[in-house]
Amino acid sequence: METPRLARRVMVAGLALIAMIILAEGHGAWLDRRETLADNEHAQKALVRLLEEQAARMIQETDVVLSDYGQWFESSEGRQATPEQLRERLQTDVMRLPFVSSASLAGVNGRVFATTRNADPGSEVVQIPATALKSTLYIGAPFVGPLDGKKTFAVSRRIVAPNGDFTGVVAAHVAFDYLTTFYSNVDLSPDTSIRLLRDDGVELTSYLGGNETSPDKTTAARIAVPQSEKLIHRVSGGHDEVVAIHRVEGYPIVVEVTRPLNSVLREWADDQTGVAIRMFVLVALAAALAWALRTALIRQARQEQEHRRLERDLEIAHRMDALGFLAASVAHDFNNVLSAIVGYAELARKSVSAESGGLASMDRLLAATERARELIRRVLTFDPKRSIEYAPLALRPILEEVAQQIEATLPPTMTLRTAGLELPAFVCGDSTEIHQVVMNLCTNAVHAMPSGGCLKIELSRADFAEARAVTVGRVLPGSWCCVTIADTGVGLTSEQIGSIFEPFYSTGGSEQGTGIGLTVVSNIMTRMHGALDVQSSVGKGTRICVYWPLASADTLAAEMPDVAGASGQGETVMVVDDEPELVSLTEEVLATLGYEPVGFTGSRAALKAFRAQPRRFDALVTDQRMKELDGCALAKRIHKIDTRLPIIMVTGYRDADMMRRAKDAGIAEILDKPLNTQTLAAALSRQLASSGKPERVAK
Repeated sequence: METPRLARRVMVAGLALIAMIILAEGHGAWLDRRETLADNEHAQKALVRLLEEQAARMIQETDVVLSDYGQWFESSEGRQATPEQLRERLQTDVMRLPFVSSASLAGVNGRVFATTRNADPGSEVVQIPATALKSTLYIGAPFVGPLDGKKTFAVSRRIVAPNGDFTGVVAAHVAFDYLTTFYSNVDLSPDTSIRLLRDDGVELTSYLGGNETSPDKTTAARIAVPQSEKLIHRVSGGHDEVVAIHRVEGYPIVVEVTRPLNSVLREWADDQTGVAIRMFVLVALAAALAWALRTALIRQARQEQEHRRLERDLEIAHRMDALGFLAASVAHDFNNVLSAIVGYAELARKSVSAESGGLASMDRLLAATERARELIRRVLTFDPKRSIEYAPLALRPILEEVAQQIEATLPPTMTLRTAGLELPAFVCGDSTEIHQVVMNLCTNAVHAMPSGGCLKIELSRADFAEARAVTVGRVLPGSWCCVTIADTGVGLTSEQIGSIFEPFYSTGGSEQGTGIGLTVVSNIMTRMHGALDVQSSVGKGTRICVYWPLASADTLAAEMPDVAGASGQGETVMVVDDEPELVSLTEEVLATLGYEPVGFTGSRAALKAFRAQPRRFDALVTDQRMKELDGCALAKRIHKIDTRLPIIMVTGYRDADMMRRAKDAGIAEILDKPLNTQTLAAALSRQLASSGKPERVAK
């Protein structure tokens, strides 16, 4: 499974785990809440039943004593009793009940016959409600006694004569304080409220407990009074409440037990706080683990990607090393052969008269050797270790030459357009390598247009205010020369753009090349500190911008050497090479230039001769790659004898290590094989002049 996909799945699994934790804890909290409500319902119903039984016993006891008193009052003894006897009988029969604060006896007109309160019975008149005339037992509304200030409610029973006539009412006044004290002694839950009401909603007594919110006194009137008991949820004063209601069987009284919902759920809420903290910790831990695992997987993916990139780079480096080794080996051997061809061809040309037809043939031969020389230099571009010295040059001649060569080979279905070639653009580089870069890109553009199209070569100048990364390399702030090669061909995908500079990669068939051309281009541009920017769309063509740091024309003029008319004045030049043919050729060339050459095919023999006669030699021309001592080692030993001797080294291959060794050995100049006469003459003239040797003017 791919690591990014695995990382996504880990995150999904982590989120699923977090969701499961939240759902599990939420479900558990819901079950706990339901259980808490159920436990409270059970406790609240048990409490309301207990209070209903207490209220029933209280009313029953009151009803019994009032009924007994009424029967006694209608008896002959009661009819003959004096007011004081009536009062005493109230005191002994009714006041024995602990919850009765006072009792009284009134006639049909409401005038009180007897009372247990300290008052004149004749002066007190009570109003008998109509309902009391119809009911055997009547429960009155609460009131405050005018004499004692006590809050009570009356439980009265009408007195009926044997003939059925209504003769009066006997009443017992139930004390609020007694009931409140009784309710407070019941084992109540916090904030529990108790009310005793008539079935018409009139509150007889209440105990609020710790609940500061007084219940609505008209609640019982708004709900249907149940036959036995009922549990409801209601909103009172903006607060949710749980209310248990129970009717006192046989009497018009309702017992109500109320608890605020937040009080019922307080313990559950406290527990859920701990649960929430635990859940948060678990969720945070799961999220942290999932994130850490995702981060580790992403880091692993990046490491794997970097590892694959390094492996790819290492593979490319191995390929380039193999190509470089092959190129260096081929170049060395081929340059030795080519040096002999060039040298003898130049000597042969001097012996051919201008009137003969052989002069043109010799010129063509030398032109062919120059093309072979450039071919070897192109082969050496595959070696990343190769070292080359760049000099300022103009781009216009190179681009015009490439345009002429490309235009001559284009089919009729293609057109070539150029733009900006007249721009004075100078760069520091190698003309052969720049030619190779532009030619390679143009050739690829032609191959990308099998059905025909337009190829454009444009020279321009680009200024950058800040660094920018492109397809190959980076463009830094400053002025750059830009050569754009654009085509209207098949185009490239983004994946192809990232691979076209790899060795042996090709978007075409085997008949269109080996896939190493753009690798050569990339290597050259990297060495020249240039950059390549590839822009392409499938079906719309490709545009490649080649950037070189801009050089000034003044630098170009200062760097151009003057080698015209260089010749020797009989100076003795030591020639060292392990190829006898090259030694003989170099001797003959130097002799024609006016020098006295002394050749050696072994470096140790040359060193021995120099030690014997160090004053004899004015300069040394040596090959680099030799079996005994290479050119750098020979130069180092000779300079231990004479530090002023100018040494010129000839090589078919340069790399950074060789250039460093040559500098340490004091080598004055390095020339590339195959060597022509003019280059050798100019180098000797420069080095002998700098060492103080006289120059003779050429004839």
